[in-house]
Amino acid sequence: MRFHRLSKSDLRALREKLRSQGLELECRTGAVMEAEERRVLVLDGFVLFEHRGLLLPIAAERVNGPLLSRYPAVYVDLGAVPHVLNGAAVMRPGIVRIEGTFSRGDVVVVREERGSQAIAIGEALLSSEEMLSASKGRVIANVQRHGDKYHELGMRALELLRTTS
Repeated sequence: MRFHRLSKSDLRALREKLRSQGLELECRTGAVMEAEERRVLVLDGFVLFEHRGLLLPIAAERVNGPLLSRYPAVYVDLGAVPHVLNGAAVMRPGIVRIEGTFSRGDVVVVREERGSQAIAIGEALLSSEEMLSASKGRVIANVQRHGDKYHELGMRALELLRTTS
């Protein structure tokens, strides 16, 4: 496991990359944690991971709540939650509500219906319109989920930052 703080020039570059994705962060402080071919970044207290060239927030409401609220969301019933947390794709019958509009390939936050907590970050396999009219099948690919290796790595990085500040 490798951990290091980011330089001011690294932070500037990340701020620009995030801006190009439509996310505004100050990027005043930052660190990187790498382990087992996974990499997470902690920027201004938010934990992000890399997926297909994008920096995305991990599904951790306590840490990333303000960032997660910027993405469209699907709410799944309680029966779907354990499957999604085990890495399964989101199936159309498990969705009880769709919030926001999105296209195929867009990032979507998967939330559980009762407390609205983020449980996963996914990639839409259908647009929000197509999803509303669908009645079955896989509709969101699971990219990152609460409690996975990215989540664990991000929480360790936050802890290291707090203890070494």
